[in-house]
Amino acid sequence: GYFAYLTKKFFGKKYILRFAGDSAWEVTSARGWTRDYITDFEEKVYDRKIEKLKNRRRKILQSADKIIAVSEFMKELAEKIGVEKQKIKMIYNSIEFLDFRVDEGLIEKTKKDLGLEGHKIIMSAGRLMPWKGMDKLVEIFGELEKEVSDLKMIIIGDGPEREVIKKQITESKLQDKVFLVGKVPLDKIFSYYSLADVFVLNSKYEGLSHILLEALYAGVPIVASDCGGNPEVVVNEKNGFLVEYNNDDQIKKSIKNVLAGFQPKRIGLEKFNWETNINKTVKTIKEVL
Repeated sequence: GYFAYLTKKFFGKKYILRFAGDSAWEVTSARGWTRDYITDFEEKVYDRKIEKLKNRRRKILQSADKIIAVSEFMKELAEKIGVEKQKIKMIYNSIEFLDFRVDEGLIEKTKKDLGLEGHKIIMSAGRLMPWKGMDKLVEIFGELEKEVSDLKMIIIGDGPEREVIKKQITESKLQDKVFLVGKVPLDKIFSYYSLADVFVLNSKYEGLSHILLEALYAGVPIVASDCGGNPEVVVNEKNGFLVEYNNDDQIKKSIKNVLAGFQPKRIGLEKFNWETNINKTVKTIKEVL
């Protein structure tokens, strides 16, 4: 967004900014400079290097002619950062344009390669960053697999925390039960979802998770942290379970509930409609022209 900000500053061009995540908080958290939650981040005063990131991000947001927030949570965050309320439009993401077909050949190959036949599968996905809580999921899996027979876990995604999680898996002697499969192309992702008995997202922060939308469309029971935009996707005990971030007992209990036979209701999808997304976006652009 900084280039758009400079273009407006020097050439008077208008710009619309899609607000899906707080770049200043993400950089600061990734570098280990703060453990504060994202909604507290704007209110606190930090050292010069962090305040510089915050101020730059604030200028970019406040100078935009319109802000498209991807969830009510991000809309509230934009207001907290100082964006004028009338500038903000909340427009949900949609994934209806994706190919939802599954590749039976890929499914069978994955089952064979990872030894998944006859096992219950926990799945998680996302960029492997500190706030995604993958380390806690591996820890919880180590406890669960002693209580639930024939259990395995697949983690989809890549990122800076990959080697840390890989080492954790090795040290916990879970190499034959927890699999880091890396990035999966969008045209294959629904084949992987079809393997899952439960999808778990233990994230400290999400603007609006595309991964949760994918799992929702795939009909996989969801266990998700009640952070950020997640409660706008998951209706507790209807299409999944909402839990506290990193709460061992709640996460384990919810996973067990799903594995015991919980059937998710196909609700909530209507909010994430592609046509609605397009129409609202076009209207927002016209308001700026």
